[in-house]
Amino acid sequence: MAGKWRKLELGGQAYLLQLNVREDIVGYSCYLTDLVNIYKEEVDKEGFSDKFCEINSDLELDDIVEGFKEVTGIMLSEGERKIKGEVLEDCCDLKVEWFSEGIPYKWIFKLVRESSSEFHELVTKSLLNSMALLLGEREELVSIIRSKDLEIEDYENSGAKLTRKALKTTWFKPELAFKETKPVEIEDEIDFITSSHIQNVMNKAVVQIKGDEVDSKETEHGTACKVIKSPTKESSEIPPKLNTKRKVVKPDLNKIADKMSNKKKKLNSL
Repeated sequence: MAGKWRKLELGGQAYLLQLNVREDIVGYSCYLTDLVNIYKEEVDKEGFSDKFCEINSDLELDDIVEGFKEVTGIMLSEGERKIKGEVLEDCCDLKVEWFSEGIPYKWIFKLVRESSSEFHELVTKSLLNSMALLLGEREELVSIIRSKDLEIEDYENSGAKLTRKALKTTWFKPELAFKETKPVEIEDEIDFITSSHIQNVMNKAVVQIKGDEVDSKETEHGTACKVIKSPTKESSEIPPKLNTKRKVVKPDLNKIADKMSNKKKKLNSL
């Protein structure tokens, strides 16, 4: 289970902290970054058990999973905890203390500085996937608006009229609609990434990518190509281009009258 990025202040500087829990192996991956460097610690069940017994030597647990849930639970929750640490050039130790049912617990995350490729994989790639998701949703919204314009045009050509003039709209043109949009100035990068809106987008992108990977594995034995499903799109059909000129075809009454007259003459001659 991938945790969301959380803001953590150490020594007067803001950092991003993420804990990815692997309940199936009773392990985790912990990340800390200032958006320049990234630090990481990976622990499996054996490593966690040895570490827990060393740090909490005065506690006795029947099952180490209980201690694992205590550590990961307090880190993923909004519960009260104390986190202290110092970030050095190549490593970082985070000391956590909290109480659970009156029992004191402690934990130490020992993170080591990773390479730029690890930063790209965890941070840069995640942001790029989020941008791709937003662009896809924008295209979908533009497609929906275009379809609505065509629907309204069809109503008007059928003789429908608005009862309230205030509801009248012009044809939607994306190249003009977003022309005046100004970029938002980001005052604090850490606060921006940890905001609920950005976290929702990043988590949604992760879920979609995992879904695509499942689809790829399911079709691996049947076909060599990767099938990507987009849960946000019900149809890939592109609506026809809008015609900005509105034309209502009216019947020629004179021609209809002539046809009726000719029919009458033929009937009278019989």
